[in-house]
Amino acid sequence: MEIGERLKEAREAKNLSLEEIQQMTKIQTRYLQAIEKGNFSVMPGNFYVRAFIKEYATAVDLDPDVLMEEHKGELPATSDESAVQYTRVQRSRKESSASTKSPAVLSFLPTVIVVLLVIGILFTVWYLYQQSQGDDPSQSNQQNEEQDEVYVGDPDSSETEENDDSGNNDAAEEQTEEETQQEDSTNEEEQAEPELNVVDQGTQGNDQVTNIELVNPGEDIVVEVASESDHWLEITEGEDNDLYSGMFGESESPLEEDLSGADQFMIRFGNPEPIEITIAGVPLEIPEMSSNTVQRVFVEVVDETEQQE
Repeated sequence: MEIGERLKEAREAKNLSLEEIQQMTKIQTRYLQAIEKGNFSVMPGNFYVRAFIKEYATAVDLDPDVLMEEHKGELPATSDESAVQYTRVQRSRKESSASTKSPAVLSFLPTVIVVLLVIGILFTVWYLYQQSQGDDPSQSNQQNEEQDEVYVGDPDSSETEENDDSGNNDAAEEQTEEETQQEDSTNEEEQAEPELNVVDQGTQGNDQVTNIELVNPGEDIVVEVASESDHWLEITEGEDNDLYSGMFGESESPLEEDLSGADQFMIRFGNPEPIEITIAGVPLEIPEMSSNTVQRVFVEVVDETEQQE
């Protein structure tokens, strides 16, 4: 018995119509009919054949993995280019790293200069403060005698000198606080924001393939997907860790997947209807798609701060 006949038999055993299966799986009725008849040529792509059969099998309480294994000879072959695409991204990254190394070093110099300047100012303030305290006891005694003499002759003069010393110390403290604030402000400005940089784009069968780099991702990498239309959606970490696979639509929107700590991941989806995807808070620009196209986006995480260290 072919796979389509087994699915139809299981559906009829549960007294379910194709329309009810369509409501459960969000797969169009014409595709469900094609699956039952084994007419896979009407499907939008080989990727959808396997995905829709899994959804159909789950809806009629069949084990999709066992079913696919028993009938793998009937299913059209699909080319999994994940490993190839990851290799291309890594190669592109290595080729570009040599040209970007020198500007990164130059961009780090202003921070070093500011730090050295602040250290110099703090040392100067400390040295002046030590001088004002008087390291030589004989000088200290002499100053005390002079202060006594001034006080006897003119009390107001002693008070004036004390006020001047206090004013100098206050000015030095205010200058130190200002320099510290400037350093904190400089560090905040130099914290790089996450960026999505396109490495290359192309096609593979019915798939549009886009390779991008997520630069300066920060500590948290969250992928958020939102849409009012139905899409088949896959999110995979690395090459084989499936985080999400199934029909996605308004009822599941927005979907969030935490990929913090991941080095590589892939997002794959179909249907030309609008879909919004953000990666680490940065919107993903999606190329125009046709009705028979599957979009596959490979992301490599690049932390330039760690590379500089």
